[in-house]
Parts: sequence; structure tokens; C-alpha cells
Amino acid sequence: MKQNLCILFAGPTGSSKTPIATYLSWNLGLPVFNNDAIRSEVAEDLGVFDQAVFEARRDARSKQLIFSSKSFIYDASIDREWLKLDGWLRSNNYTVYIISLDLSRSLLEKMYIVKEYDESLTMLDRLIEDHSCFLSNYGDKVNFHITDKTFGDRLDLSLSAVRSMFGLA
Repeated sequence: MKQNLCILFAGPTGSSKTPIATYLSWNLGLPVFNNDAIRSEVAEDLGVFDQAVFEARRDARSKQLIFSSKSFIYDASIDREWLKLDGWLRSNNYTVYIISLDLSRSLLEKMYIVKEYDESLTMLDRLIEDHSCFLSNYGDKVNFHITDKTFGDRLDLSLSAVRSMFGLA
């Protein structure tokens, strides 16, 4: 890939960002920056999760990756982090491709129960609100939307959309 490309996701916790990121990575040969891996690392290193330590590590590694000018997939929600990431990506001449997971509360609730995301289930309304705010403010930046109707085909649809946008085989 000649251009610096970053594929990002907007959407609540547990909305299928990681399965899509992994699928895209395998098919496009792009590395994945995984937010949850850093979250686990912090908890393992400290014996308890510390939000400030997590954010410091996440931001330092995100900047390091972005400033390396390598194309990659950002496996994390940009709903609350978009302005910061957008500034870093723009300053390093990245082309961004945003996939938004616009799923209903009922589908998210079913997925949280199946995945045993008990803590996220208690925050579901706030997570949906964060995503709604992102869409209200930056929805024009989104390249592709996944909805309840297209969720079953989200992997192939996302891959096809990215390939089409960038002329990738």
C-alpha cells in the first residue's frame, strides 16, 4: 500500500469491532492496533486496572504507530477519541476509513448477554449515547455503516467496502 491508510471503528463496546478488524487484517495484510490488549496488559502488570495508566500507554503507542507512517487498523472505538486521533492522523498524512457500527439497543443487549459483558451491559445507554454524539458531530466522516440489517454480513461487506474505496485486490 503506497498511501498511509488507517481503518477505524465507531461504535459501542462489544459491537463487533475486533472480529471485523481481524478479518480485515487477514485479508488486507494490515497490522491491528488492539486497544483491549493494552487494557489487559495494564491490569496484568498492576494487578488492578488503572484508567490513567491505560490511557497514557494507549496514547503513547497510538502516537508512536501513527508517527511511523505505517498503514494499520485501529481496533478501538473512536467515539470519544476522534478529535485527538484525527489530529495525529492528519498531521501524518493518513487517509482514514471509518466503519460505524450503528446497532440497536436490543441487538447490543443480546450480544452483551451472550458475551457475558455484564459491566458493559450496565453502561449500555451511555455507550449508545457516546456513539450517537459521535454520529451527530462527525457522521459525515463515516465511510461505511453496519446496521442490524447488515450485521450478519458485516465481515464481507466491510472488506468489500474497503477494497472498493482503495482499489485493493
